[in-house]
Amino acid sequence: MKLFGEELRKSILATKKRMQDAIDRRAVRIANWETDEDDCFISQKVEEDAIRECNLQLAILDGDGMQDWDVVLDENGKEVRVHCFTNKYGRDCYVGNGIFASSMKALLKKTGWSRAKIRVPVWTKFVANGSGMMGVYCGQTEVVRWHTNMVTGEYVGYPD
Repeated sequence: MKLFGEELRKSILATKKRMQDAIDRRAVRIANWETDEDDCFISQKVEEDAIRECNLQLAILDGDGMQDWDVVLDENGKEVRVHCFTNKYGRDCYVGNGIFASSMKALLKKTGWSRAKIRVPVWTKFVANGSGMMGVYCGQTEVVRWHTNMVTGEYVGYPD
């Protein structure tokens, strides 16, 4: 069952309380010298990140579930998917529809495309920075473009 709006807010608040309770119980165990395997650095990081994710989600739900998002539009006004990547020299480069450029400005000049801001639904996503336990430890929750407005439940999809 998918939750949206106020029902989703209640679920997020319950999760946030559970995570805060776990952190409080750990603090008591540490203060009483009763530590065990659960008191490892990974569980601390995961619980802290879960609270951060709850706060981000609640902030999204406080508004209309939408955010201004930078997009690239072709000459017909249709959105173009442009990806940024780091080249072998450590510099950011851009590619869109198979056209490569060393900067966003160069890509726009080369193609005749333009940049614009549009309102799109957003939500949170955990992005690992690597793999395994190190990926979890170094990862973080980010606000990303989403296919559904989590306040209203309206599905808008992704651009073609």
